[in-house]
Amino acid sequence: MHWSLRTGLAALALVAAPAMARADDMPDLSVNRPGLDTPPTTLSAGRVVVEVSAADWEFSTSPAGRDDSLAFADTVVRLGLGHATEIEVGLGGWTRQRSRVGAAVSTLSGLGDATFAVRHGFGGEADAKVAVEGFVSAPVGRAPGGAGDWGAGLLLPVALPLMAGFTLATTPEIDAAVNASGHGRHLAWGSVVGLSHALTRTVCASAEVSAFRDEDPDGASTESRLALAAAWHAAPRLQIDVEFDTGLTHATPDHALIVGFARQF
Repeated sequence: MHWSLRTGLAALALVAAPAMARADDMPDLSVNRPGLDTPPTTLSAGRVVVEVSAADWEFSTSPAGRDDSLAFADTVVRLGLGHATEIEVGLGGWTRQRSRVGAAVSTLSGLGDATFAVRHGFGGEADAKVAVEGFVSAPVGRAPGGAGDWGAGLLLPVALPLMAGFTLATTPEIDAAVNASGHGRHLAWGSVVGLSHALTRTVCASAEVSAFRDEDPDGASTESRLALAAAWHAAPRLQIDVEFDTGLTHATPDHALIVGFARQF
């Protein structure tokens, strides 16, 4: 992993802006992606949003070799129930993982697991500052996309408006994460914090930092990354977005590039 503090700070200064823009600056479109944070806003009753990670590429290098992971069509469908509550149903996309150690190369591929979530915002649907979200994951996929067992978690999305149109967002999270062995669960926790701002009426961006501690029985680890993301509202109900992540710890992939879109119905 190669990381320059000067480069990171320069990128942060250039891109520090929102994945969530103010309602008076952006079209009426409520989207979770891109970025690491979870927004506290929810969909109004009857509205449906489909969010798709079209391609998600991660890679890491070491003196021993290289690991690459490429995932397609990771999809989440969100439905507004009204009274600042929504439900989400997700299906992990198809993942292909390639590992090279010396001259030996191994590959794995499989579909991801299904996820079911409920979010409730405290306040109005479009302007909630705090929300709570619970989720469970069902082991319908297979490695490397599937975890192999049931998992669950609880999130507390928070968004605070700042001066000059910036938004400070954070999402503390605690999970019953699936063990690396694919059987049983363990404690994992962490948070994301980021700044967001609209660059234009239809373009916004975000800069976030995450840190998560994973107490897996096979070996505890801490994953941390810097994420820079931008979203373009190509139409009132269509968003196209891109995200670039850099790993900040040895347990995190060196880099990740994610491209996706969201469509509201």
